[in-house]
Amino acid sequence: MKNITKILFVAITSLSLMLSAKAGELTVNGTAKATYNASSGVQKDNGIGITNELNFTASGEMDNGFTWTYSMELDPTTTGDTAASPSNTPPGAALNDDTQVTLTMNDMGTLKVCVSECGNNKKYAWDASAYTSASDTGLSEGMTYPADEGSYATLQYHTPELPFGTTASIAHGNQKVDGQSGNTQASSGDSASFYSLTTKPIDGLTLAASYYEKNDYDNGTDDSGDQAEEGGAYAAKYSMGNVTVGYGKSFKAPESTAITAGGTTVEYYENTGMSIAYAVNDDLSISYTTETGEANYQTSSTTNYDVEVDSVQLAYSLGGATLSIARTDYENLSYKDGQDAVDTIIAMTFAF
Repeated sequence: MKNITKILFVAITSLSLMLSAKAGELTVNGTAKATYNASSGVQKDNGIGITNELNFTASGEMDNGFTWTYSMELDPTTTGDTAASPSNTPPGAALNDDTQVTLTMNDMGTLKVCVSECGNNKKYAWDASAYTSASDTGLSEGMTYPADEGSYATLQYHTPELPFGTTASIAHGNQKVDGQSGNTQASSGDSASFYSLTTKPIDGLTLAASYYEKNDYDNGTDDSGDQAEEGGAYAAKYSMGNVTVGYGKSFKAPESTAITAGGTTVEYYENTGMSIAYAVNDDLSISYTTETGEANYQTSSTTNYDVEVDSVQLAYSLGGATLSIARTDYENLSYKDGQDAVDTIIAMTFAF
């Protein structure tokens, strides 16, 4: 892992010394989404909300033809402290939470520095849902997925496009806070290494895989004990005409101090998803997606209850906006027997 960090550091340092950049341009884009959410099986009123996100992007070109971009996203926080104090963040305040600098080096690939951004996890690479991933349509289904680069401050390298449309990436991530200063030191905590691969061997077929492993924070103790955290995913998606189908699996083995920690300790999580979508015409798409989350315990005699999610979705383009409807059935929320629910969400999304 130290070698990866050194390689990325030397590459970025060398480029900063030998290249000069021209003045760039700044653009602003984003989305605004209004939703109505109705759920049964949980004690919650129907929800009405507005989500918005602003993305400020600056870009430019260097003397040698390399290009650079800087991107910063502002999201309103849904939490906060209403107390009258200058140090408190009130609910609804716009926060700088996703930031990245990208250097595109033509045939040499791409370097990225990212904070809370640039995730390459392939856990949803199989999903063909018309609106959004089945496990993100309203209710929190409580499934556990592998981590990705967006949870860290990362240095990343992405290859240029190789034969068969193949691209790969490698990244090193440290602990971070959103909007992290350029002069900050890394927060104490585990770092992580990430790898991803995408290839398109034939027309219409996309294959993808990702893997990560956590590196124990060097505090003089072996925190992970018998099992360090690791995980990954693989997926296949195939499109032919108006039909798209997908299949994929993802895994996460959580950190464990002992492999015999008890019957309620999970050894690893396994998720399986299948999806099919049909484009009725240029404006209307419909889809059906099913996903199962399984918790495998260290003691084989422990009874486990799989989370099951089934979602039917529709998306209709209205020109400057998209109307989406999703109805999702949940069974055994958070791996708990009998905790079932049904959720219907209607969303109107505007892009600008």
